[in-house]
Amino acid sequence: MVGRYRLIDWQQPKNDQTFWYYSEDKMEPRLGNRYTEDGGDLEMPLGAARDIALLYQKCATYNPRALLAELLLQHPECRKPAWRAQLTAHYCYGEIRDNLLKAEMRPIDLLRFKLSFFGVSKFDPKSHLWTRVNLFQGAPHPDKLHTDSDELWFFPQKLS
Repeated sequence: MVGRYRLIDWQQPKNDQTFWYYSEDKMEPRLGNRYTEDGGDLEMPLGAARDIALLYQKCATYNPRALLAELLLQHPECRKPAWRAQLTAHYCYGEIRDNLLKAEMRPIDLLRFKLSFFGVSKFDPKSHLWTRVNLFQGAPHPDKLHTDSDELWFFPQKLS
């Protein structure tokens, strides 16, 4: 553990087993097994933890006073993780803080997290791959938004 974060051993195959890609037919996110399936070259950039670990490893070999640009010139594979780290440095919720590449990764966990931002409050999992949800259950109809009928709805309104 470092601070409140658990270090991931990237030498363990189970920690880097899954890759995410878009299906050709429907352009939906899908999962593949890096060790048994082709398609790793189509991987979506969801391995932030792995990529940041690589950047950290490369930084450890450089003079602490060196410019980041010097490291990136020598290691162009670190450009995206460096950019991502700079982009999210001041946003505590800027990244999902879990290993989305681990063998035990369940898409439904990520889906539930994502859907909660869209007002989903009830989840009815049909399997570990998909779920049925209710969006904005109990929400007032648009013509009732500024009446007393919206008091029981748990999402706050933006007042103009």
